[in-house]
Amino acid sequence: MQRKRFLATGGGAVAAAALTGLPAAAAEDVVFAGIYSSTGAYAAFGRDTDRGFALAVNELKKSVGGHPIKYISRDDQTKADVGQQQATDAYVHDGARFFAGCASSAVALAIAQVMKDKHALFWTSVGADEITGKECNGYTFRWSVPAYGAVRAALYPFIAKFPAAKKWYTITPSYVFGESLLTNVKEVAQEKGLTLVGNDYHALGAAEYSAFIAKAAEAKPDVLCLLNFGGDAIKALKTATSFGLKKTTKILYVWSGGLLDFAGIGADDLDGVYVGCQYWHDATPATRKASESYKAAYGEPLGYVGASAYIEAKLTFDGIARAKSTDPAHVAKVLEGYKYAGPTGGEEVRAFDHQVVKPYYLLVGKAKSAMKDQWDYVDTVASGSYPVPRDRSLCKL
Repeated sequence: MQRKRFLATGGGAVAAAALTGLPAAAAEDVVFAGIYSSTGAYAAFGRDTDRGFALAVNELKKSVGGHPIKYISRDDQTKADVGQQQATDAYVHDGARFFAGCASSAVALAIAQVMKDKHALFWTSVGADEITGKECNGYTFRWSVPAYGAVRAALYPFIAKFPAAKKWYTITPSYVFGESLLTNVKEVAQEKGLTLVGNDYHALGAAEYSAFIAKAAEAKPDVLCLLNFGGDAIKALKTATSFGLKKTTKILYVWSGGLLDFAGIGADDLDGVYVGCQYWHDATPATRKASESYKAAYGEPLGYVGASAYIEAKLTFDGIARAKSTDPAHVAKVLEGYKYAGPTGGEEVRAFDHQVVKPYYLLVGKAKSAMKDQWDYVDTVASGSYPVPRDRSLCKL
């Protein structure tokens, strides 16, 4: 159902409810749809995504601007066509006009097209530069630092720490997110005089990484640079450790899933590995403060996945309150240029591309004997912010 048609028929629905004795309150609901993977390659992130959304909804006592919030969730199965179908179905059958989520850039790009066509608001935290670049639209916003900024915030301090490490080998997932990261690594390599001695592509959700790691070991790189994510990166990293690569090679995992990934990797395999991350609960006073309510609710610190879901929902509801409207177009407008206290401290939504400007962290795994609690997997090495310069942006809103 198109937005115009929904508005035109809304009054009729209220009148019909009055005649039949049915409650009319549902027409006033703000239906917020969380779309994430409960199954598929990124299913491990579903629990924390749902928790983050629910925390934001419950903090508002399930109401914003006088409108009850109805939170629904849909499983995108980490598949673009499924995500697109689920978003369309939530729009048509559940009346959802506000959406957030996705761990896969391919899924998010597919859903963003639905949002553009239906004029519904969408927040996501995926990595491909295209989301707030050439595929941007007036209804889609991103909280996470894109590939451009994440690569630079991770690589610049890493290169400064290991200036003699000139030979790099990359392992890349064969979809839009991996290509975005690889493109940016190539740019930094050219800028900093690095040599990329090899790259292997793998399918999303690949079961086995021994062949890739064996090829990397044969190339004798100074750095093994992992450009995959979640379960793919966990398997690749654990395989590299089993091959003994940490004895001869520095390992840099550029875009990690944070706490969930670290628990999956384990302290022994993570020890000495450098990882990039969008949010780390113990990085700064601001990140520690942001973790408090999540830890009180769920008994563990806030991770990147939960943080992104929480702030995506909160920004949606902030926009509704600021706009004093449930029209997604009005909400989108008031979010442009919005400055607020986010999980990493002061953050800002850029008006020209709907990209949030925030820091990205470089972390390093610590020895199990040095961990002060069960979640203390890493130390913070550096943080930096490298938003895509406006003159390089391909976004045309």
